[in-house]
Amino acid sequence: MKILTFDTSADKLFITLGEDDKVELTKVICNTKEKYNSALLIPTIAKLLQTKNLTMQDIEAIGVNIGPGSFTGIRASATVARVIGQSLNIPVVGIPSLEIIAGANDSQKDTLCLIDARKGKVYTAIYKNNGDIIKSPDLLSLDECWQLIEENDYFLIADNLMAKKLDEKQIKYFNFQQTSINFGLSLAELTYSYLQNKDKSFNWYELKPLYIQPPPVTMSKSKK
Repeated sequence: MKILTFDTSADKLFITLGEDDKVELTKVICNTKEKYNSALLIPTIAKLLQTKNLTMQDIEAIGVNIGPGSFTGIRASATVARVIGQSLNIPVVGIPSLEIIAGANDSQKDTLCLIDARKGKVYTAIYKNNGDIIKSPDLLSLDECWQLIEENDYFLIADNLMAKKLDEKQIKYFNFQQTSINFGLSLAELTYSYLQNKDKSFNWYELKPLYIQPPPVTMSKSKK
């Protein structure tokens, strides 16, 4: 099965192209001041397919990061995945970002993933060191987060914003945004693993961004 995966939820674009559990091509692109990585998603997919002399019709399944993360980035990935899934009538697998970054844990400890959600809130999820889910993605207050850390011995994985808060409390952590790890490979591995669940069909229309809290909405000013 030829599987295409992509992730535009954070400050890097991750894309993989492979056969079953084997990744054959991968690409990582960082955001720049001139252009967000989500704008490069379609052209980069096209180039990877050309490299293998493939067309989009050769793809048999899609894997995508559904967040939490950048609302714009999540929407971009989800929209492209749904369009491809619908047009080709193929499975589309959505993987939470917290589950993807949990793959950076190389210790024997269980993993607590932390992404800053603004306004004193934190996106959290807990996984066993083998990847099994202990606690699905959730939204906690900072106080709840500190209590969770104090009462347990987790391997902490955090984004840039949470890293600053952890530094202030002198708590050890791993910053997934300051690493060269290709999380596209983790997404590809999880996508193939999810596809082995024969009890699920992974229909394109079931794919939705993981908005644990409502997206920010800018209200237009009324004219007087």
